[in-house]
Amino acid sequence: MSEVRTARRYYLLNRRAAALTQSNLEQVWQGLQENEPGTPFPAGFPKQQALIALGYEALEDLDGADEDELTEAGLSWTDAQAVLKAFARI
Repeated sequence: MSEVRTARRYYLLNRRAAALTQSNLEQVWQGLQENEPGTPFPAGFPKQQALIALGYEALEDLDGADEDELTEAGLSWTDAQAVLKAFARI
């Protein structure tokens, strides 16, 4: 089960929920997320561009994510596992 461990992640999850309901608040949540400090993905991090396209723009956005969350966001199960394995090594 995914967890919320950072403010960036809290804002990201609310951003994703607003996008699903086509709420006007999506941009508000995105702005809050992007105003929080975040650590860029290291060079060679798996699926970096796909993660960014899905709203996961910093390592703090992944802190507490699980395979189910990442597959619901749009990654394949294999890619989600690779992302979480790489994140665990950091």
